[in-house]
Amino acid sequence: MEHSHRVSRGAALARPAVTEPSRSRSSVDDEIESLANARDEAQAALRAAQDAYAEACARRDGRVASRSEDEADVLFNASPYVDVRCEYGYIQSNAGLYIDVSKTRPPGVPRNALELATDNFTRELRAMKAFLSGDDSTPGNGEPVILADKTDVSPEEAELMSELRDQLATFTLSNDAIWARERSRPEVPAPWIIKAPYLALCYFLDLVFPENRPIQRFWFLETVARMPYFSYNTMLTVYELLGWWRRSSELRRVHFAEEWNEYHHLLIHESLGGDTLWRDRFLGFHSALLYYGALNFMWLLSPALAYNFSELIEAHAVDTYAQFAEENKATLRKMPAPRIARKYYEEGDLYLFDEFQTARPRSSRRVRVTTLYDTFCAIRDDEAEHVATMAECQMEDSAMADVRKIDLITGLVLAFIAANAWIDRLAATAGMDTLEIGGVDVGETLSEDGILVQILRFLPFF
Repeated sequence: MEHSHRVSRGAALARPAVTEPSRSRSSVDDEIESLANARDEAQAALRAAQDAYAEACARRDGRVASRSEDEADVLFNASPYVDVRCEYGYIQSNAGLYIDVSKTRPPGVPRNALELATDNFTRELRAMKAFLSGDDSTPGNGEPVILADKTDVSPEEAELMSELRDQLATFTLSNDAIWARERSRPEVPAPWIIKAPYLALCYFLDLVFPENRPIQRFWFLETVARMPYFSYNTMLTVYELLGWWRRSSELRRVHFAEEWNEYHHLLIHESLGGDTLWRDRFLGFHSALLYYGALNFMWLLSPALAYNFSELIEAHAVDTYAQFAEENKATLRKMPAPRIARKYYEEGDLYLFDEFQTARPRSSRRVRVTTLYDTFCAIRDDEAEHVATMAECQMEDSAMADVRKIDLITGLVLAFIAANAWIDRLAATAGMDTLEIGGVDVGETLSEDGILVQILRFLPFF
């Protein structure tokens, strides 16, 4: 009996644990659903308030739609391309777009590196052979790409997509006009140790990408432009792990938002067909890797100099996009924005879009992208925000307040290196181990442990 009593008591104790949730499940579900609806309404109200706030900021700053812009909207709505999909990317034809991933089509995980590398090498090898043989109609080397299944579009829509792709090949970009814009705006202060490679990079772009290939130039530019933010986050993480520095940890979030922004610029230019030639992809990917390594090394020397170089590049990007939008305005206003542009600028959570714009109040900028002209104006303004952020990242570095000091130090270092080499060569020519002047060993004076070098070490950036 006692055993029986204990069993029935245990069952009695266990019964509420099983039945209690089932009795209250419906009420809890109702509460969750009610709270979810309230959350959605609050988010919609917040989005409406943010849009109204951004519109008020635009009116205050004079950024309101003009009559000509309203007329351009009317012309675009009458354009045959208004509903045409603008998607011609080669890489996207193989890898797709993340916005097409959903719960019913999960992204999965990458295969192992050997399989992925083999597949990519095989594709690129075929494209390289076509490039070397002068065949520009091979997949991966100039073959026109239209990212639409035959079941998704009608023959008429496919024809319009083909016509729109041909229109993209008519754009131009004047290099002289870009440099004129750069000369007419306030100069970004930068020492020559930074300005020299910057000018070399700009002239490289002018040389490699003729004025009739602006979309390909933009794709290359955005492939490389992501690298600084990868580099900065890498180095900030390394500094933190080594115990050197962690006060700038918040910058990692800003730099991620900047990279996310540049990534969408890249996807936009991919959608426009900027990556269809093997040569452009080869230059873009390898230049990006070299740039990443160079920025890591530059950061080790001086984070402020690395940020300064990015500020120069981003300012040049502002001039480039501004010139392109102005030079091709009439045609751009007749063409639709790529799907990825509308998704990034207008839909979903804009937290990361606000996060990289550190020089303005949060949520004070909202972008409407209907046409390609709207898209390139948005990219231009994004690059201007990057310029402001890069400038703010240098504010705590006193040496960057006067770049002439850095030029002076750089000149002294180069002079000492040249003098040391000249003295060693002169001593070797005279058959002497060292060169003495007035009893002073000149080589020892200019060596790493010499008195002049010790004096220079009190100066910044030495």
